[in-house]
Amino acid sequence: MHGFKSFARKETLKLSEGVTTVVGPNGCGKTNIVDAIRWVLGEQKSTVLRGGKMEDVIFNGAENMRPLSVCDVTLTVHNNKGKLPIEYNDIEIGRRVYRNGESEYSLNKTPCRLKDINDLFIDTGMGSDAYSVIELKMIEQILSENGDDRRRMFEEASGINKYRKQRKSALRKFDATRFDLERISDVISEVEQKVHGLELQLKRFKRHEKLTAQLREKDIELAFLKVDRYRGIMLPLKQEIKEFNHLKTSKSDQSSIHEKELESHRTIYRQQEQELNDLQSEMLSLTEEQQEIRQNILIWTEKGRSAIMTIERGKSEYSANDDKIKLLKTQIIEYDKEADALQSSLDKSLTTYKKEKEDLEKIEADYHKKLKHLDQLQNDRWMQQRAMANDRSIFDRTSNLIDEKKISRDLINTKILDQKNECKKSNTIIKTLEKNQKLLDKNLSTEKKIYSKTDLTLKKLLDKQHDLINHYNSLSVKNDSLKDQSEFYQELIETKEGFPEGTQYVLENPNSFPGVLGTIADVFQVDEKFREALEVGLGDLSHCMISKDRDTALKTLDKAVSQGAGDLTIIPLKEAINYKTNLKSVPKNQNIIARASEIIKTDKKLKPLADYILGDLLIVNDLKKAANDKKLSGWALVDLNGSYAGSDMVIKSRQVSEHGNLIGRKKKLEIISKELQKIQKEEQNTLKEQAHIEKEVEKLKNSLDSHHNSIKIIQNKISQLEADLIKNHLSQSQTLENISFLKQDLVETEKIITDSEKSLQKLKPGIEKAENSLAKFQEKVDKANQDVAEASKIRDSQQQVLQDARVDMVNIESKKDNLTYKSSSASEHIEDITSLQNNILDEEKLLIVSKSDFDQKIKDGENKLEKTNAQIQKQRSILDLKKSVYRETYNTIDQIQTKIKLEQKDRESLLENLKVSEFKYNELQQKIEIVNEQIRERYGADMPDRLVVDDSEEELSYKVDKIQRSLENIGPVNMAVQDEYNEDTERLEHLRKQRDDLIDSEDNLRETIQKIDRIARKKFQETFKHISQNYEKLFNLFFDGGYGHLRLVGDPDPLEADIFIEAQPPGKRNTSLRLLSSGEKALTAISLLFAIYQVKPSPYCILDEVDAPLDDVNIHKFTKVLKQFSDETQFIIVTHNKLTMEIANHMYGVTQEKKGVSKLVSVSFD
Repeated sequence: MHGFKSFARKETLKLSEGVTTVVGPNGCGKTNIVDAIRWVLGEQKSTVLRGGKMEDVIFNGAENMRPLSVCDVTLTVHNNKGKLPIEYNDIEIGRRVYRNGESEYSLNKTPCRLKDINDLFIDTGMGSDAYSVIELKMIEQILSENGDDRRRMFEEASGINKYRKQRKSALRKFDATRFDLERISDVISEVEQKVHGLELQLKRFKRHEKLTAQLREKDIELAFLKVDRYRGIMLPLKQEIKEFNHLKTSKSDQSSIHEKELESHRTIYRQQEQELNDLQSEMLSLTEEQQEIRQNILIWTEKGRSAIMTIERGKSEYSANDDKIKLLKTQIIEYDKEADALQSSLDKSLTTYKKEKEDLEKIEADYHKKLKHLDQLQNDRWMQQRAMANDRSIFDRTSNLIDEKKISRDLINTKILDQKNECKKSNTIIKTLEKNQKLLDKNLSTEKKIYSKTDLTLKKLLDKQHDLINHYNSLSVKNDSLKDQSEFYQELIETKEGFPEGTQYVLENPNSFPGVLGTIADVFQVDEKFREALEVGLGDLSHCMISKDRDTALKTLDKAVSQGAGDLTIIPLKEAINYKTNLKSVPKNQNIIARASEIIKTDKKLKPLADYILGDLLIVNDLKKAANDKKLSGWALVDLNGSYAGSDMVIKSRQVSEHGNLIGRKKKLEIISKELQKIQKEEQNTLKEQAHIEKEVEKLKNSLDSHHNSIKIIQNKISQLEADLIKNHLSQSQTLENISFLKQDLVETEKIITDSEKSLQKLKPGIEKAENSLAKFQEKVDKANQDVAEASKIRDSQQQVLQDARVDMVNIESKKDNLTYKSSSASEHIEDITSLQNNILDEEKLLIVSKSDFDQKIKDGENKLEKTNAQIQKQRSILDLKKSVYRETYNTIDQIQTKIKLEQKDRESLLENLKVSEFKYNELQQKIEIVNEQIRERYGADMPDRLVVDDSEEELSYKVDKIQRSLENIGPVNMAVQDEYNEDTERLEHLRKQRDDLIDSEDNLRETIQKIDRIARKKFQETFKHISQNYEKLFNLFFDGGYGHLRLVGDPDPLEADIFIEAQPPGKRNTSLRLLSSGEKALTAISLLFAIYQVKPSPYCILDEVDAPLDDVNIHKFTKVLKQFSDETQFIIVTHNKLTMEIANHMYGVTQEKKGVSKLVSVSFD
């Protein structure tokens, strides 16, 4: 380990087989070794490691040692017995932690997870929280009322921890599976509804697709006409823009002449401006030169005056320094005389000091001799006093024991009387409780019968309610389907889909065409099975309209043609009714079903029309056979599937139209409407019945809850009564046992009182003799104290005399040194003043030379100033002349600019007109671009350069609006409905398979959990039985008798029950482990620990000062058991007890050479 807590340096512990002890003074770091082993095995609680956070295990610094940033511990385990589930003989477990909280784990120097280490040591007894590490503080935890810690030890020994982990994992998977199953069931229900809805959307999608294609064609034609119209408007605008550009060019030429003239004058103006600026710069330069000369003259005059004053001040200072030098020389002579006089006094004082110091050394030797004699006497007296104190302590303890036992005797007698009274009360309470229990059992039986009957009724109602819900959902689906079909057929009828455009136009405008009665498809009705055959047989005749008579038909046709309605066919009703048709007889043939005109359901007046149209059409079962039958030649044939063979040799097959059948649309709509009303009525009845059942279910649930609560209350009362009965029976038996134990205690107490009184009589003579001897020793010590005190006074007096002599000597020496210092300081001052005098003379010579130079500079400066003033006057006159010429040029430029502005206004007007024309042209160009962009955005295609369009722009606009209205009538359409339908159908199938897999998984997990519980329960019961037997034997061994037992209490399931420890040392009747002393608790915990080791020995065991509460007798027992177990288990014991150290095969000492830094020292006894 390196950097772990107080182990700042790298330390290695080689723990061999047998017993290894770790010793050392308190606080040296022994327990840190135990913490290091816990930590490397994966301990995560910093409190267990005696820290606030995990980073506290890193060495935090000491005197002259900085804190470390990382700590690591490595533990090597020899797997020679194969107890670990790994193929290696040596396993190296490592752990490292950094200051930032990051942690690393390794197995055989390979990075791993904490889970890998926990899995490696699970159920081996070697984990960080297993029974292989026991500290003194854990004894209280093992024996506490909260038995979680001891239960964990039993589970580790039983080897069921891995089963517990497997069970938790299986339970998590089971809950997740149930949740997934519920969720996937909800998803399947939603997807089924969605698939049904998508089926209905497919019909809308196909109709929408066709209308969209028509809209694209018409919209492009309309856009092409708009673009052509815009381009016609743009041609004259383009010519107008060309003319404006020509005028703009001519105006520009005229304005350029004035601009050239303006530019010429501006050039002259800039040259004049530059000359003027140059003159002003020269003028400014001369003025600055004039100011500079004046300033220099002033400066030179002031410096000359300052030099004269400095020369006068130097002469005065030179005279004063001469006086100072004379005074200092006189003082040096006086200081030397005084120093010579003090030297004789200093020699005399030093002689006196040496003599007094020799006298003090003699007195000091005599004082130490007397002090040593006093210490010897005090040691002898202390030994005598300690011997007497031991006897006195035994005497006092024995007296106190007699007093305590007498009080205990009285208390036992009182307890015996109380226990007898308690026993009588328990008998009365038990009889009352048994009577109440019989009455409650009877009430419970009655309530359970009522509950079962109510529960059965509720289940039947819930089943019925579930059936109603399913029935209602089925009706809702049918209702939605019929509504979609009704809307579909209603839309077909309203929009006249399937008819030619001319027919649609006439039918949509009945007021404009009053003589039209309808179409063939409206007046001819047929059964559903013949509908396809009739549609094919009629062909385009099903689109024919019926008018009152021939005149009406002609008028309708003319009007429709004039309005550009489109294609249409009209049959005059009056002429058709009067038309006589000679029908051929139908050949006798089993393949023929009927003549087509015979199956038509229509008005009798229209029967001739049916014979005319469909009289030569036969409906057959097999078209292929009928077509090859020569007897049927000349007949038109059609089968029920819509395959057709005409008399004119035309053969065709019908494909189902997206618009449905034309014949019988209204009839189909009526049938759907009636069925829809019927289903809606049935839905209402189902909802009423469902509401009634819900009320009944709610009543039964409330009744069931009430009975359930009653049963629960009665069961709780019965449980409470049973608990009270058991408690009173136990209390009664315990009371009788207590009376017996109290009588035994009374006899033992009387015996102790008698033996203790005899011991007191034996101790009294020895105590009196020791007191007399101690008094004699005290007299000798008092006399020796007086001698030491007198010697101390003499020594103190001599020390004071010696101190006074030393003070006098130091004072004289100090005065002499002071005079010497003053003399040398005066000499140095004289030298400094002499040097200063020489400097003053040199400075005076320099100042005289400087004064003459300044006078000459002042004279030269005044001459130069007169010349500069004359130049400034000349330059000022030239500058005034140039300014007048500059102003004239400026006025000329201003006049030319005014002319240019007038021409600019004319040009701006022309540009404004050009701008308006260009704006209109660009606006039209932009409209063309917008139209092209709209076509590209809508249909992803460019506008064709050429296109033949038969309709006008207004007609196309009408048709586009009409198609758009039809699309709006259809409403929103899911364009990806086909892909969604395929995708959701596939998804539904996949989800159903997933649901089946989850159901199988749920059953498997349930079986797995039950199997895990059976195995873990069996292993735990077997292990508990063996540990209990071992505990009883070891308890008797450690306590030389007594009673120790383990039992399971509380939950009937052994895996959930609490483990109760009974421990009664010889002669005691403790009812709780808390009444045991510290030593008894330690022995009880050690007995339990070794009982576990006998069942499942751990490869190693660490005991941290668990022997601290034990006396020497129990230590011998403890060490004896350790030797027996050391063959199977490697023991590492942290101890202070010498008897425990004696059995060690190896010993490690922990010391601290530096405060806060632990170090190991090893010893081997082999």
